[in-house]
Amino acid sequence: MIGAGGMGEVYRARDPRLHREVALKVLPELFARDPDRLARLTREAQVLASLNHPNIAAIYGIEGHALVMELVEGEDLSVQIAREPLPIPEALAIARQIAEALEVAHERGIVHRDLKPANVKISPDGGVKVLDFGLAKALSTDAGRGVGLDMANSPTFTSPAMTQMGIILGTAAYMAPEQARGKTVDRRADIWAFGCVLFEMLSAARPFDGDTVTDVLSAIVSREPDWARLPAATPAAVRTLLRRCLEKDPRRRLRDIGEARVLLEQPIDAPADAPAARTARRAPVWLVPALGVLVPLLAVPIVVVLLMNNRSETPGAARAITRYDVQLPDKAAVSIVFRPAVSVSADGSAFAFVGTAEGINRIYVRSRGEAAPRVIAGSEGGASPALSPDGRWVAFFADGDVRKARLDGTAVTLGPARDVRGITWVDPSTLVLTADSGAPLSRMSAMGGEASPVTAIAAGERTHRWPSALAAGKAVLFTVGTVGKPDTYDDGTIDVVTLATGERHVLVKGAAMARACGRDHLVYSKGTSLYAVPFNAERLQVTGAAVEIVEGVERDASTGAAHFDCSSEGTLVYVPGTASGDLYQLTWMDRDGRSQPSGLSPDRYQEVRVSPDGTRVALLKGSSGAGDVWIYDIGAGTMTRLTFNGTSAAPSWSADGRTVYYTVFDASGERSSIARKLADGSRDAETLRTVEGRRSYIGSVDEARQAVILDAVVTVNDRGDVLRVPLAPSAAAQALVSTRFNEFGASVSPGGQWLAYQSDESSRPEIYVLDLANPTLHWQVTSTGGEEPHWSRDGRELYYRTANRLLAVPIAAGPSFRAGSPRALFDGIYNSGIESGRSYDVDPKTGRFLLVVRARDDRATSAVRVVLNWDAELSDRAR
Repeated sequence: MIGAGGMGEVYRARDPRLHREVALKVLPELFARDPDRLARLTREAQVLASLNHPNIAAIYGIEGHALVMELVEGEDLSVQIAREPLPIPEALAIARQIAEALEVAHERGIVHRDLKPANVKISPDGGVKVLDFGLAKALSTDAGRGVGLDMANSPTFTSPAMTQMGIILGTAAYMAPEQARGKTVDRRADIWAFGCVLFEMLSAARPFDGDTVTDVLSAIVSREPDWARLPAATPAAVRTLLRRCLEKDPRRRLRDIGEARVLLEQPIDAPADAPAARTARRAPVWLVPALGVLVPLLAVPIVVVLLMNNRSETPGAARAITRYDVQLPDKAAVSIVFRPAVSVSADGSAFAFVGTAEGINRIYVRSRGEAAPRVIAGSEGGASPALSPDGRWVAFFADGDVRKARLDGTAVTLGPARDVRGITWVDPSTLVLTADSGAPLSRMSAMGGEASPVTAIAAGERTHRWPSALAAGKAVLFTVGTVGKPDTYDDGTIDVVTLATGERHVLVKGAAMARACGRDHLVYSKGTSLYAVPFNAERLQVTGAAVEIVEGVERDASTGAAHFDCSSEGTLVYVPGTASGDLYQLTWMDRDGRSQPSGLSPDRYQEVRVSPDGTRVALLKGSSGAGDVWIYDIGAGTMTRLTFNGTSAAPSWSADGRTVYYTVFDASGERSSIARKLADGSRDAETLRTVEGRRSYIGSVDEARQAVILDAVVTVNDRGDVLRVPLAPSAAAQALVSTRFNEFGASVSPGGQWLAYQSDESSRPEIYVLDLANPTLHWQVTSTGGEEPHWSRDGRELYYRTANRLLAVPIAAGPSFRAGSPRALFDGIYNSGIESGRSYDVDPKTGRFLLVVRARDDRATSAVRVVLNWDAELSDRAR
């Protein structure tokens, strides 16, 4: 139990079905025995459940005669006011959020009827939650009228030490005159209560008070507040607002709480006789806790953008640069692979990030002043978030579609996209995106429809990605990757294209993923650092030399995605990395999630494959899915280099473990070849044949047919197919799975009967199984997403990955294929984002798993760093 009051008791509880903590408000027997009151409560709760707003505590349901509600951490406003009056900027920030909550409710015909400081919670980071919307009506003795003198049934819960009379007095002090008289009330009663709350925040005194309920009600209906109690520095506009809210005649009162909200969003000037403004500005209420000692929620990453309010600054005063880390709730980790994980609106009012929880990626958002990030409904599988300039919408990629959502709404589909490499808002009606890994930039209406090209892939180029619109909306920055040797995008270029003409030119060479930051700087990624250069956005020209400005930023070397973003008003947010942020290590894991390090030093490991006897591992050291093949001797703990070309990929063992097959990418970018070499390196490599397709990956060796199974042949149009390719140069290849969709990750069962692979034919990757004896037969194994299938050593289980979670599907023995229900084994697999996707393998002897995991220090990346007023640092260091 955490509280009690006129309506019963409240408990901190856990919902075992949805695995979340809730507030359980248990009604007293008086209500439980009143069927009319319970029925009214049920109807009202159904209406209240529709209030989906970050400043309103949610109702989840009714269980018996108990309400299941959102558990809101933190103090209520009455506790803060009891200590001292709130500083004016903090009081106005809280009042604005209360007004936003009331406005949403009033628009849906819901009146609170019991607004007071005890019904306003302030979360640990300063966000506001208004509690108990509409419950006063549902629980009153006469639901058709005001609360009247039934104040003891106020739904507010207090600490057990408070008296019943204290509850009644606390409710009476905020009643509108018409409410105190027992008359029918409407939303103007909430406006009165809002004025009372704002008055009390500023003065630490109730505008109407007394020793008894009669005294309080008498003051409400007959006396004016003591306006002299307000601080001398109270702005004139706020004083006017208070007088309008506290008009005793509801016909003369402020008509709409939205008017108060609009006023509080505008710059508010202090009165002429107010004390001079201080040079150092005060952070708004929602930022104050972040600047002190944060109360950790969970030691996993979060992305947070909290905006400093510039309106209270003295003109010309220096703006303080502030850095802090914030942690992520809800057992979610930021997804820091493949695509950029964070986005900030141009005005700094909101942020978005990709979070992974229980193996599923979702888009999380948080607007200024909110207590915690929220999940966008319908964003499962989401990636590449992009906030609109005003922070009201977020666009993202999920399951083969481009989608958008209001930050308080549900996602809708705009149009198809195969494999997005970045989205940006040019203006509120237009998006620019890269719809596939090898595609140019395209323009798409924010209302949906077909995308039209903005750029064209020129000779020697293979990709245009990570677009970022400039503030004026006339041009877009983007990253250009070149053909030839696969790279880490550190040798890419940053180009800019003018949307009206299609004219483009190079801004920076040897860089990836640029963003316009502050008013006149360009910031880009190289290695694990950010670099800044002065930039003239009007002339679209770099005007100075680059300087390294932030070290240790997480990135995905294979795609060029860096996990940072910045706004034109001067906020930077990034996922901090370490010196090993671009490195990986090998870890053994059993099926119960117990891990054991391999003992190898961190490096750029990829594409692991355990030998048939379980004594060695063939792996790749490189980036972007290419590099050199090495052999790791598990017993000796030694590494031996097998290839020296830097363009090898996808090593695979022969059945006897003596030979390693692999592919080699051609410098032209149009074909690849199949090669093999003795695993002990005693002979030179042998090139067996060429395969048309810019990249090919060996899935397994079919020695009975003297062929290899290519788990993906990536053609020039970036479509992946699964082929059986004879080693004889003149023999024709056989297409096992070749459709207009992408097929990757082919894995042959131990008996050679089945072929597992992943395909995006249902708009997102799912696992399928093909009968190799009759390729016309295939079955879909998963329905909620799946990648990178591997068979168990006996063929009785099929493993696969979804996000960072490993799952297992039982396979029935027999001539026909039958799969059971999947179950999760453990989390922590690293999603490399490479087409062949070998981020793990199964030891054929022991059945344990060998994982490629990031080598970073998790303690150093347990939070995301926010830098406010960062443009001041840019101007000082990058000139």
